[in-house]
Amino acid sequence: MAQRILALELADDRVEAALAERAWSSFAVLGTYESERAEDENDLVPALRRLLTKTGVPDLVVSAIPGELVAKRLLNLPFTDRRKLDQAVPFALEEHLPFSIDEAVVAYIPLLRDAGSTVVLAAMVRREDLRAHLDQLAGAGLDPKTVTLSSLALSTLVNRTRNGNGAASHLLVEFEQRRTSVILMDGGVPRALRTLPVGIDPGVESASADVSADAIIAAVRQTLLSHSPEPGSTDLIVSGPAAASPAVRDRFSRELSLPIHGVEDLDCSQILGGSGREWMRQASCVAMLLGEMPNQPVPLINFRVGEFAFHGRTGDLTPFYTSAMIAAALGFLMLLHVGLGIAGNLHHLRLLNRAIVAAAAPVVTGVPAEQAERAVASHLAAARKRLGLLGGSGGPPSPLDTLLFLSRALPDGMAIDIDEMDLDETGLKLSGKADSYASVERLRSALAATHRLNDVQVSEEGAAEGHKVVFHLSAGVKE
Repeated sequence: MAQRILALELADDRVEAALAERAWSSFAVLGTYESERAEDENDLVPALRRLLTKTGVPDLVVSAIPGELVAKRLLNLPFTDRRKLDQAVPFALEEHLPFSIDEAVVAYIPLLRDAGSTVVLAAMVRREDLRAHLDQLAGAGLDPKTVTLSSLALSTLVNRTRNGNGAASHLLVEFEQRRTSVILMDGGVPRALRTLPVGIDPGVESASADVSADAIIAAVRQTLLSHSPEPGSTDLIVSGPAAASPAVRDRFSRELSLPIHGVEDLDCSQILGGSGREWMRQASCVAMLLGEMPNQPVPLINFRVGEFAFHGRTGDLTPFYTSAMIAAALGFLMLLHVGLGIAGNLHHLRLLNRAIVAAAAPVVTGVPAEQAERAVASHLAAARKRLGLLGGSGGPPSPLDTLLFLSRALPDGMAIDIDEMDLDETGLKLSGKADSYASVERLRSALAATHRLNDVQVSEEGAAEGHKVVFHLSAGVKE
């Protein structure tokens, strides 16, 4: 499902915005917007609400805090470990501040790592300024995921768009009504970042604009001299409402002796799905959207840390995209493996049933495979019983075999008269007379000692005529 992302910049008496739509692998800028504060309004909350009626409620918000409220420094620290950087950056930045670091919120992004050291861009904003910024957005029902610097995002967009073409470095000057941002990029790394307290408003008289332009040109010239880029290797890129004025462009290009370009000259179609000409006035807002791209997002300074950390729902499933695709592929392969296994087992079962039916055909016919084993076993039992009764082998012993066995098992000289003998599949039963109880016990012991009978018991015995003892003996027949 596509996600709508709104980038906001609150500047004095107006709100500028850019709206983008992000899907799994696509990203496009839908439009740019502007809403001004009315004379009877105390803050920008009503202007924000009017802007939301045009854009609709977004899924995600990114905002920029005014650059003059932020202190920025490039720091070279002698380690690369993230945990050590988290601890060292605030203390390294504190020596450049006129107040305690406890009163500020510090954020940073690594720029370069080389030989055990890291160059970071560190930024600081007062807690009270950040809280006021968030409260103003909250008044319109907005909770930004990221609070960043728009000018730094814009310089990154310029650097990505140029992609090594043209000059080795560029100087970005963003004109606003009451401030001007100056960033010198060299080799893709910001070498200087300044926010000047003067701007150029195209709507004011030319005399005032000339004074502001003089101050900005002097600051830009000082920045170039301080960092000594190679002559002719730097391009000047201008942005903001005043950048559309040919007079402003001609003057800056002439006095700084640099080739000048506007952000509308950049081809951003491959990055943002648009040429850039239609959103020149809100270029910095569009650049802030780079941090939310589905592929290769730009790392942005983010002041939503510590007590100001963002706890809302981003709806961003991009980090789980690869994992979800791998899990779905594995799930499909597992289902395919199980399905093939079941199909193979069913095929083998059909072949086995056919083999059982074919093997049982000489014995039983017309019997399903699942009942063939029981039918064959029943037929075998009946055949063994008939064979045994006929005196054959393979079943219980025949009566003749049993009589021979008994005659051999009885001790010599024992006076035993057998009146009745019964032999079937349940065992052997004998009834007869003996000359004494001792003879009956000798008979039982002799039969129990053989290898054919087991569980030999005398169930009943008693006196008979002629001093004889009547007995009844039973025993099981071993297989």
